[in-house]
Amino acid sequence: MALSDLAAIGSFVSGIAVVISFIFLALQVRQANQNQRSLIQQARTGRNVEILLKMADVPISELLAKAESDPASLSEAKIWSFYGFVGAVFWSYEDCFMQFHAGTLHAGSWQSDVATLERILAYPAFRVIWRMVRDGMSGGYRDYIDSLMSKIVPDPSARYSDLFAMYLAEETAPAR
Repeated sequence: MALSDLAAIGSFVSGIAVVISFIFLALQVRQANQNQRSLIQQARTGRNVEILLKMADVPISELLAKAESDPASLSEAKIWSFYGFVGAVFWSYEDCFMQFHAGTLHAGSWQSDVATLERILAYPAFRVIWRMVRDGMSGGYRDYIDSLMSKIVPDPSARYSDLFAMYLAEETAPAR
């Protein structure tokens, strides 16, 4: 076998190795993207669980109930506390909004966030806090929440306790 034949075989094997390397690289990039999305989803879930656990603290739950039923009677200190809690909720959803628009948050996750935003924006006290925090938000998110606010009619009579009572009555009603 001539030296030129060996060079041709070596070149051919090298070409196959390059193709295999590109395939392997593509698989690694795909796996890295899946891992990144998984981490983003975990962070989103962690923030939501943290918010729900904070709501389970009696002082916060009492504050939320008061803000829902009689927001005008909140003391200055309770207004600050409510502002901090609800502001954190809005900032958490801003991150989800940005992740969704960057293509790193699953559409189904964002849709559940939108459903929650639509629900809380029916409560006047939450709308007030949005107006207080909105200037600190990114333009796209601020415009999005403003558009939701323009579509959602505030309902001062809406109460989570009423929703709970309605669902409880449905779940405890005798079977037909």
